[in-house]
Amino acid sequence: MGAVIQFRPSATLLDFPRSAQSARGFIAAALKRHRLPELLIEALVHETGHWPDLSPDDALAAALAKRMRLAPLDLDKPRGLIVLGPSGAGKSAVAAKIAHMALLSGRKVELAHAADGLAQFRTASYGSDALMIMEAQGFNPANRRALNAFSAIGAAEGLESIGVISAASDAEDVWEIVSALRLPRIVITGLDRTSRLGATVAAIAAGPGLAQVTYGPRPDDPLELLPPDLLAKMLLD
Repeated sequence: MGAVIQFRPSATLLDFPRSAQSARGFIAAALKRHRLPELLIEALVHETGHWPDLSPDDALAAALAKRMRLAPLDLDKPRGLIVLGPSGAGKSAVAAKIAHMALLSGRKVELAHAADGLAQFRTASYGSDALMIMEAQGFNPANRRALNAFSAIGAAEGLESIGVISAASDAEDVWEIVSALRLPRIVITGLDRTSRLGATVAAIAAGPGLAQVTYGPRPDDPLELLPPDLLAKMLLD
C-alpha cells in the first residue's frame, strides 16, 4: 500500500505536486489492475486530486463516497421483493439469504414464482402480511430487448426490485446492465470468486443504491455492508 503523503519541514513547494501525482499514479495503477472501465478510472483518479493532503486510501474513499449510495435492505416496509439480474448472477442465493434474514427478524415469508407474484401485486390482490419473495427469470445481458423489458418489472405498489450483480462479471457489461435497468438498489454476489473489483465498482457507480454484498452462496452466509473506506482499502491492497 502506498505511504501516506505528509509535509516535512524540509519540503519545498515543488515537492508536494510530485508527491500528489505519485499517489494518483499509484491509485490509477491499482484501479487498472481491478479492470475498472477506463472512463471511471479517469474520473476517480481526477477526484482524488481534490484531497492532496490525504493518504491514497482516504482520497480514494472520498472519491468513491461521492458515487456510492448505501441503501441496506429494509425487510419491514415492502410487501414484496423481486430479485432480478442476468443469468448466473446468483439470484437464487440472494433470494434465499433475504428469506433467511426476514425469518430471523420475525417476519413471515412467502416464496412465489415471479409470474404469479407479479400478477397479484399488479391487481392489488395480495392480502397476506408475509413478505413475498420472487425470483425473476434470468436474461442474457447482451439482449437489449431483455434489458428494456426487465427495467420496469417491479413497477407495482408495495413491490421493490432488487438487482443482483456478480462481482466476477465484466465491468463494462455491468455498467451497461445496471444503467439500463435503473434499479433502486443492488446486491453484489461472488466476492469470494474474484480478486478483481472492477464489476463491483462499476455497478455502484452506475447509480443504484448498494444494499449489501455477499461472499458465499449459502443462505446463512451473511449479506454484508461495504462502506467506501473498506472498498478503497480492498482496491489498493
